[in-house]
Amino acid sequence: MFLKRSTGKVVLVADIDDMSVGVSIVRLIPGEPAVVISKKRETLPLEERTKEHSAAAISQLLEKNAGDVLKSYAGTAAKAAPKPPVAVYAILHAPWTRFRTAETEELYDTPRVVRKDAIATLAKKALEATSDFDRGNILETGVMHVYLNGYATGTPIGKRAVCAGVIAFESEAQPDIKKSITDVLSRILPGRTPIIRSSTSALLAVLGEHMPDIQRFLVIDVGSSVTSCAAVLKEAQTRTEVVQEGLTTILARVAGAGLPEETLTQLRMLATDTCSTDACKALKDSLARAEPDLAKVFGEAFAKLAAERRLPNAAMLSAPAEFSPWLQGFFSRIDFSQFTATLQPFTVEPLTAEHLRDVVTWQEGLPDTALGVAAGYVNILEQDS
Repeated sequence: MFLKRSTGKVVLVADIDDMSVGVSIVRLIPGEPAVVISKKRETLPLEERTKEHSAAAISQLLEKNAGDVLKSYAGTAAKAAPKPPVAVYAILHAPWTRFRTAETEELYDTPRVVRKDAIATLAKKALEATSDFDRGNILETGVMHVYLNGYATGTPIGKRAVCAGVIAFESEAQPDIKKSITDVLSRILPGRTPIIRSSTSALLAVLGEHMPDIQRFLVIDVGSSVTSCAAVLKEAQTRTEVVQEGLTTILARVAGAGLPEETLTQLRMLATDTCSTDACKALKDSLARAEPDLAKVFGEAFAKLAAERRLPNAAMLSAPAEFSPWLQGFFSRIDFSQFTATLQPFTVEPLTAEHLRDVVTWQEGLPDTALGVAAGYVNILEQDS
């Protein structure tokens, strides 16, 4: 049985894509970084699955990891068991979710004081524009940026303006996985309604709040089977594209006749410069041969993102640790300069635990960057509520 403790709100936070599930117990104290008390991540075996089988396997993995983490957390105190999580969050990645932004503005006859309900009305109007999102599957809606008299402001309420505009966002979830995740988390922690949000909104919120000096950047979020790209310009609408390439698809390209698990092991060794065997040399050659096709696929996505406005040169790469060094080199080395504002190659910076040092602290084990982003986002949501 759990007993109460004096400080901090404790929540359960899950980070879910289509190949792995991370679960953490997080303590939230206002004005401080989130504290990850206990965590666990597991990845499904590398094999082909239908979307339905993948959803079922992910749900089973979520139930297992959440149960294990709660048991570990219950045993962290020497005398009295700690208090249970009071809220449950799940951060859901593509391909289970989609994300979009929309904008609108309104001109007034005379200057007027901007109020909260006026911003909410503008956001609703923006999102009413034609979209292929299913209104019954919307996960979240919100306001990304507000502009008064053409200038962005983080504190619009109470100011006077003759023109107000907003960039709003919303995300959509596949209904089957949403229901499955909700059912699992409701069984594990009864009486708490699971709050599900998209990984894109989580990543953009954490980068925006904790790296405010970066005004324009490209986010390349490489997942298990897809990559989500977002062109973020804080004075303009964020544009997004999803590329049908990720960890598993790139592994399939380079593994050849070998096993994907062996290739993944070699990638880990390459990432740490501890691989000098003939097999590792062959893997390097395979990666080089895969580059032209990957460059074409990503180039098509970047062309769509740059159709209305060229892309920022600064790129933030969020990727599995095994692939991050090679992907950083790939996006820096391949000539995507035709899509950038300065006609220069991307300057790519991998997102690491070091970027999140003001966002989250780890009570045990090595940092998990995706779980760190999830915990940091939940901290933002809780402090804004």
